[in-house]
Amino acid sequence: MTSLPALILSLSLGVSLANAAELDPSPPATGFASFWQALAKAPEGAPARFAANALFTGLSFHPDGGENEGYPRQLDDKAFWVLILGGQIDADMYLHRYFLLRASTSVYRDCADVWSGFYHFGPRLNLPLGPRFVFRIGIGPTLLWRENWLGVVPGYTKDSFYGKATRGDYQTKFIWYGGDLDFEWKLTPKVSLLYGNIPGWPEVITSNLGMRYHF
Repeated sequence: MTSLPALILSLSLGVSLANAAELDPSPPATGFASFWQALAKAPEGAPARFAANALFTGLSFHPDGGENEGYPRQLDDKAFWVLILGGQIDADMYLHRYFLLRASTSVYRDCADVWSGFYHFGPRLNLPLGPRFVFRIGIGPTLLWRENWLGVVPGYTKDSFYGKATRGDYQTKFIWYGGDLDFEWKLTPKVSLLYGNIPGWPEVITSNLGMRYHF
């Protein structure tokens, strides 16, 4: 039979162990585990750590009109407005409530109805405008590409952006200052409606419309 002092000692030890488990339920994360925990945690005041955009690319505006003839989907005689068909995907990581990094890619049928697109990476200034609206603007290095217009667009020998026509299947151009702006309207805490604009003045200004999701 267990003596009373031994029983009291056993109960006291059990209570002490239970209290210790409550105070420290798991060992602290170290190394890579600690790094990934910190990475996944949203910055103070930010809606989440990560967000993604999916946008439809649909309309372009040429401030001086089209430089060449034969745009299949031009909406006026001078090709000021041209319908383009494609999409853009953005991946954002918030570093601060007012600052994030963005990686983007896009593929679409351009003014001449050939495949075009870009790859982009750069910072974004994130400016909340009340509880439901956010304005964003940013800039960064961008690689643009398109299928060669030579032999596709009648009379094409050069343009103001890609320069003189060259042989080959594709034309490319790298710029340090590619960027965009977007306007977010929050429908729920995680889902938003998004308008995006690529202000490529004076060559072309492109409008996008889509959705944004916060992780």
